[in-house]
Formats: sequence, structure tokens, C-alpha cells
Amino acid sequence: MIGKLMIKFEHKERSFIYGHIKRLVDCLYCHAAPGTLEMTLSELRASVPDTKGRRLLNLGGGTGQVANILTELGYEVFNLDLDVKPENETSHNLSCDLNSTNPLPTEKGSFDVVLCQEIIEHLENPWKLFRDASASLKPGGLLILSTPNIQSSYSRLRFFLTGYHKWFSPGCFDYHINPLPDWEIRLIANRTGFRLEKLRGSGDFFFDRNNSNEKEIIHRNEELIYLFTRAE
Repeated sequence: MIGKLMIKFEHKERSFIYGHIKRLVDCLYCHAAPGTLEMTLSELRASVPDTKGRRLLNLGGGTGQVANILTELGYEVFNLDLDVKPENETSHNLSCDLNSTNPLPTEKGSFDVVLCQEIIEHLENPWKLFRDASASLKPGGLLILSTPNIQSSYSRLRFFLTGYHKWFSPGCFDYHINPLPDWEIRLIANRTGFRLEKLRGSGDFFFDRNNSNEKEIIHRNEELIYLFTRAE
């Protein structure tokens, strides 16, 4: 299935870090390291094999390709993003500032899946993001969240040498404002009613799709992908 999507949707050769080595790969294009979207889609397919009638809330999903891919997978997709212009708004594509203190403009408890890819590091309040996701999901619903991994061996080395993590340096501070370690994401998720089902890494999509060693995942990967379920 991912191979078909690679053909149909925009992709390009891009670099990413795996361990301490920079690599090039042909990947689906999105604003994330190669393998992040591919791993997300693979895990989404495995976790929800029957998409008929399923509703998916794409938080911070931009205005383009990712929402189209999710629709291609069979979901009814609702996309919220600050970049959606008022003239382009529809019932399923709404302008929304996720840094606002306002509740999301969606029906509570009505979604089977919430996808939050490469968003939490842009937000002032990660706790609100989890509370919004919890309020949007049905009991037992799935939250998939990805974010840059500041605890990778490469990012820790950069911090030792420069004082800045990978993706959180002066050139990134206009948009990456909240570096979150693995332990903090787990803490917030636990306190807001989520249970971690699986941790994956972006680069593992290309090297070891079945890697279940969490220490190794955190050590090697540029991006972390979390699969949470909301408490029943």
C-alpha cells in the first residue's frame, strides 16, 4: 500500500540522520524526516485495518498532501490548520490556531483517530494538545503523534558540542519552540488519559520495521512516532 502511495503522491530524495550517519532516501514528501509519514501510515494501516466509516482528525495537517493520502486510505478526514485560508475553508478543512486557548471547532468524542504529526514542538502548551485530542476521540480511540527526537545519540552529541539539539537551534526557533523529551511526552499522555501502545522511529521504516527495543529506537532515530489509545 505504501508503495502505491509513493507512486501517486509527491515524493523526493531527502536526507535524514540514523544513528550518527546522514543518509539519502526517496520518500513521501511532508515536513518531517523521511520515514516519519511512511511509518505513521504503516502503523495506522496495521492498527485500523477497516477504515470504512472511520473519522480521522488531522491536527496541524497543513492544506495539502497528507490529508489527501489519509482520504485515499478510506478515512473521512477533518483537517485543522492555521494555514487554511478563510476562502478555502470547508466543513472538513478548517482554519484553526492550535496555540489558541479556545476548544477545537469539532464535535467532542466523535473521532476514531487523531493524527498529530510534527506539531507538538510548535505549540506553547503541549498539555492542551493532549486534552484536545482526548476530548475529540471516542473511548479507545487512537492518537498518533510524532515529534523530533532530542534524545537521539546525534542530537545529544550536537547539544554537547553546541548547546542546541537537532532541530532546536537559533535557525529553528521561529517555529520549533518546544523540545520535548520522551519522558515528558509519556508523562503528559498518562496524566491526560492515554496509554502508550507502541513507540516507533522514522529511520526504522527503512532499516528495521519490527524494531521493538525502545532504547534502540530512541538512540538511533531522528523522529519518534507514538501510538496512544484513549482510556475507555
